[in-house]
Amino acid sequence: MKDKLTKYILLCLLVCIGTGCEQTEMPSNANIGKEVNVRFSLGMLPAEGTDTRASAPHLPEVENLIYDIWVLQFNENGILLDTETKYYPREGESGLYVEDFEATLIAAQNSTVCLVVNTDDPTISWPNNFPAFQRMLLDVQASNDLSLRDRMPMCGYWQGNVTGDGQVLSALLCRMMTRINLVVNNQTDAALAGGTVALENVPTRAYVYPRINQEALPDDAYTSEGFSDSFTSIASEASQEFYYYIAPNICSGEDHATKVTVTSGDKTWSVTLGTSAPDEADRIYTLYANNYYTFTLNLK
Repeated sequence: MKDKLTKYILLCLLVCIGTGCEQTEMPSNANIGKEVNVRFSLGMLPAEGTDTRASAPHLPEVENLIYDIWVLQFNENGILLDTETKYYPREGESGLYVEDFEATLIAAQNSTVCLVVNTDDPTISWPNNFPAFQRMLLDVQASNDLSLRDRMPMCGYWQGNVTGDGQVLSALLCRMMTRINLVVNNQTDAALAGGTVALENVPTRAYVYPRINQEALPDDAYTSEGFSDSFTSIASEASQEFYYYIAPNICSGEDHATKVTVTSGDKTWSVTLGTSAPDEADRIYTLYANNYYTFTLNLK
């Protein structure tokens, strides 16, 4: 399982690299350091998961809507070019499924240009160097409301020589969230009435930049508030589905793993979530970004 996960993360990064790193012409000495206009061509890294798209699908016109874009340019030494840290808000209240947009950069060699989407905050203070940016955590909104999924925080990047003159920079965006599809099956002999579904260890801070071997989330990345749903009744042999968007839970062990507790009357069922199955040795409790996980709870 670990090998499969490592291969998947590497594949995601290689896809990003394949799109984000391009062989480009060298900027002329006369243009280096000057503002130039470029156009970004944006794509979306496919979400990885299981077969529940039919009940609550990832729709491009819903989950890929863009309301605002931060553009950060780092030079070849990894230093942020503050003069070109720009915030591009959408006009009006509605989002747009953006495939390309224009931006202003600085002509430079070996630049890394990062895009951070849907922060809804024009006042973010960004780190002044690329290594610190890679370790940065961003506040995101955990939710059990599917109507809020159109403000999905996303990130992407491009690497190469910025020359301007109509240059098109291709970048893939990756969702900075994890979706949990929870299926509660009532396999008892009676209906469950007046119950609750509660999640513990719900992170609300996410790493902006996707990379392998990220540090485990700090304690303050988890919400201290209750995160739960209620249901009126689940008949015997029936099921009910619940959906949650949370920040990816990058954790090193079970203590910070996301847990689900279902309560009905005097009965309680609990399960600890993770990428690998509960009976696997060296279980992986991390829930990764840009993934949707389906967990089925059979209540007996």
